Amino acid sequence: MGFSLIAAAAILGLTLFMAVEIITSELLPTIEDMNKSYGDMKDRYQNQLQSDINITMVLQSPNGSNYDYNISVKNTGSATLFTKDFQILINGSEYQFTCSRENLYPENIVFFQIMNIAGNGSQRVKVITNNGIADYYTYTG
Repeated sequence: MGFSLIAAAAILGLTLFMAVEIITSELLPTIEDMNKSYGDMKDRYQNQLQSDINITMVLQSPNGSNYDYNISVKNTGSATLFTKDFQILINGSEYQFTCSRENLYPENIVFFQIMNIAGNGSQRVKVITNNGIADYYTYTG
């Protein structure tokens, strides 16, 4: 009886040790990844709170049967924005653009140029920053 009790305790102890090892080797990295993800989410949220833009002007000029757009955007927030990460939509379609500067600093204005766009009449322009902050401008040409 003494040996079977010792053997059972050893088996249970070894099993408990293996279970703790498996749980900690799998659980700790997951907890660390979750903690890093929450930190990243907090940083993104804080960046969104500090970001704001305002489309100050849209000019449409004829280019043959199409039009060129010149769009000025002012950074009214307190975060520096990277213009290469912006998206510009005209009537819901995304267009490639060129920009006067790479960075849009707070209280500064940059100019975007989109060439050779078909269509006339009422146009809805939407400029979206890399962190999802957007502004709309309706233009009737």
